[in-house]
Amino acid sequence: MERVENLLREFGLTEYEIKAFLTLLKLKVATAEQISEIGNIPLPRVYDTLTELKNKGFVFISKTRPKKFKFISPEEALNNLIKIKRDNFEKNSKNLEKNIKEINKILSEIEPVEALKEELFTIWSTEKRRNVVKSLNDQLDNAKKEVLCFAGDMSWFYESIDHIKSTLKRNVDIKILAKEIDEDSKEFLKNIGKAKKLGIKIKTGYKGTLRGYIIDEDIVSLAIKTSDKGVNVAEEGLPKTDAYRKYELVTINNSVIAKALKENFNFWWNKLK
Repeated sequence: MERVENLLREFGLTEYEIKAFLTLLKLKVATAEQISEIGNIPLPRVYDTLTELKNKGFVFISKTRPKKFKFISPEEALNNLIKIKRDNFEKNSKNLEKNIKEINKILSEIEPVEALKEELFTIWSTEKRRNVVKSLNDQLDNAKKEVLCFAGDMSWFYESIDHIKSTLKRNVDIKILAKEIDEDSKEFLKNIGKAKKLGIKIKTGYKGTLRGYIIDEDIVSLAIKTSDKGVNVAEEGLPKTDAYRKYELVTINNSVIAKALKENFNFWWNKLK
């Protein structure tokens, strides 16, 4: 029974709702007083609890006095709840999408003020994988001379390929350090092949844990991917295999640090074949 209770919690049911529903399953049909007594639920809470179960599609309530309650089969009840949650999610999603458009419209009408002068040393940090990928792609779009990339397993490559092509068209030099070649990692090998066809200079065998870009000896963006295997562990390189990892990106606007990390990049570049 404990396993059933844990599963019902995953559907969002409260402790009282679980007790009331399981009690009603035993009694088939019952009054609030009976459910309170047998289910060990305070009587003042029973009516609210059963009304909420009705709203979630778990019970029928009679129109008689005293009111009687009848259970709906667990399978049907849980399917009802899933449908309600799905409908609410779709409704909320549409409202949020509408709100995004309205917020953007309002913000676009705000008069810009004079921008603060960028400090010589600035660190920006963002989380969530989508934010990390977008930020890295934006930096590719703004690169003018050179992009040095600590790439790891190349699983990100398919998401950035359009930005990479655009960067190469501007005659920006791109170099990539990737993990050691694993003949079993077909997607990794495929991405290496695509990169070379585009004209990217790439070397494999990199065993360091740095991930990210050095842009024009001026900006450094370091991605931190955490999984149960550790931090920035190079994996198979399959698209989206890292979608559920914890991500963080630290961007540093400082030419001194950028040049220092470029020295590390060049060390590996010259070391590898």
